[in-house]
Amino acid sequence: MSHPAYQIIEEFLQAEDSSAQARRNAIVALATIADDEALQRLLQLAISDDNTSVRAAAEAELATLCKQSPANLGPVIAATLAGSEQAPAAYALLGRLNALGATLPPLPAALPWLRFALSQFRQARGATGWWQWAMRAMVPGLFAALLGVFAALAYMQSLAKISMRSEHDLVGALVASLMFFVGPLIAFGTRRTTPYRLHPHRGSGALAEIAWACLYMAIPGVVCVAIILSADGLAHPDSWVTAGLLVLLPPIVTGAIRAGTIAADGALGNARRLIAGCFASLVGAAAGLVCVTLATGLFHGVSASVCSQFWSCWLPICCGLAAAYAWIDAGVPCAAGAAADGQRLTICAAVVGVFLVGGALPFVRASGDGFTVGKPIAKLEVAQLNKDEPTTIAIPLDSLPARIELNLSSSDRWNLKVDIDPPPPDKEPCAYLWSTSAVPPLQPVESGSMHEMAGKGSSTLIIFERDIDHVLRDSHALGAFLDAWWGRQHVPPAGPAAAEPPPEPRVVKLSAYPVEVAPTIRFGIKQ
Repeated sequence: MSHPAYQIIEEFLQAEDSSAQARRNAIVALATIADDEALQRLLQLAISDDNTSVRAAAEAELATLCKQSPANLGPVIAATLAGSEQAPAAYALLGRLNALGATLPPLPAALPWLRFALSQFRQARGATGWWQWAMRAMVPGLFAALLGVFAALAYMQSLAKISMRSEHDLVGALVASLMFFVGPLIAFGTRRTTPYRLHPHRGSGALAEIAWACLYMAIPGVVCVAIILSADGLAHPDSWVTAGLLVLLPPIVTGAIRAGTIAADGALGNARRLIAGCFASLVGAAAGLVCVTLATGLFHGVSASVCSQFWSCWLPICCGLAAAYAWIDAGVPCAAGAAADGQRLTICAAVVGVFLVGGALPFVRASGDGFTVGKPIAKLEVAQLNKDEPTTIAIPLDSLPARIELNLSSSDRWNLKVDIDPPPPDKEPCAYLWSTSAVPPLQPVESGSMHEMAGKGSSTLIIFERDIDHVLRDSHALGAFLDAWWGRQHVPPAGPAAAEPPPEPRVVKLSAYPVEVAPTIRFGIKQ
């Protein structure tokens, strides 16, 4: 049976000359009655009233009722969600109440929560155009991508220096990614993204957000595959690897980024939006970079060039997408008094920890004694080469790369002569002498050159198939990173000419003389 005052309130609401103030007064009366009919009408006003202030007043009264927790509130909300017409709008309303800090009553788990979550973007977008909706996070995303470019350059430059490499050049790949790929991919990846806090059912909301991010990010991959297949076809096995990589990896990486930002959303509680957004960006970028590194590293042995270029391009893209998602989520601040979530903080700390350990391990391995090209094929004492009379020792190189350890036990100064037979091609030194006392520590060795060794210590003679001065250029960047991660000296893929076997095995001939016997040629410069 209806409350006696309900009919009077309904007459005020249905009157043609009903003003916004009258409807707001009616909303207060409906909240005071709070029976089934009054609550149902209050929900309708909060969802469908034409006046913004009236809808806001109805939402405020519902938020107050959620704190009071009347017994009939849950069944009324469940009945509204079960309806076909007002269910998506009611889901969006519950999300707004949840973001305000209201505690929603228990609702049936059998409701189609995932379907509601997938339709959330229509309610959040409103009258905003499709392109404007996709562009709303472009500025913070591009700014974060620019920071990612600088961070990647600094990281690879430091890794190049500590792991005996003299040059690096990732600028081309990173700048190309920043100029041509980051913007469109942010627009695609965030096209249907809504703030995670506007989902009242958090599990379905997380699945919906990750699903939309993966689905839309698959579109660029399909376009790239269509271009590749139209040009090369699938005759070569590498084409299958390339096609699968370009189709599957973008949505997988984007899903990992969105999952990271969702885990970070609200993990810090009622923190300032700038702090929470930066934290979410860091977690999302770390999740994406870990995912793209693992995936491209898995396929690197099959299609090294494509995987390495893909990895280099996605370094700034991961930063840009993470910042864009975090910016969208930060548009709805946490309710006042919201506490930090210990479970989410643990997940975020694990993601960031894996990222930091993975990024630091190449430095640890490169700076340790285990950073080698394998077991040495010979260990020689420099002074023993001239114990009685000048002696030349020939060491065959059965396979490359190869390493020869050179030790000097005495404090005398010796000249080490290195001959390589047959000599390497022009402008391809192939042989390098690593010594901690030299600056820089890795020096090229020409066939027939003589090098001074002074004081007690050890040096390493490394022979490669080709020049390694530019091992960090573009397509070799991921290979250099992975080899440093495993503690190996990176050997870039040989080109078509270098892939041909030499006409005869190379032999390294070593001889040593005291400094007063022979003039010294330090790294090709006559003294």
